[in-house]
Amino acid sequence: MPVKTATPPATDVVGLALEVLAAQGMSRPAAQTALKAMAQERGLTVARCAALVVAAVDGRMG
Repeated sequence: MPVKTATPPATDVVGLALEVLAAQGMSRPAAQTALKAMAQERGLTVARCAALVVAAVDGRMG
């Protein structure tokens, strides 16, 4: 059974999500704007939306 690790602090998750978006060719300001927009569209906090982006890239869902 996989071991569940502790969730990283929100600032780390947001930073990781911004790195993921930057790797897709976005500038940092554009990545920040996109992350905020995605969060607003889904009714989530920016940190929660960032965690979902990181989880999707990492292969984890939920």
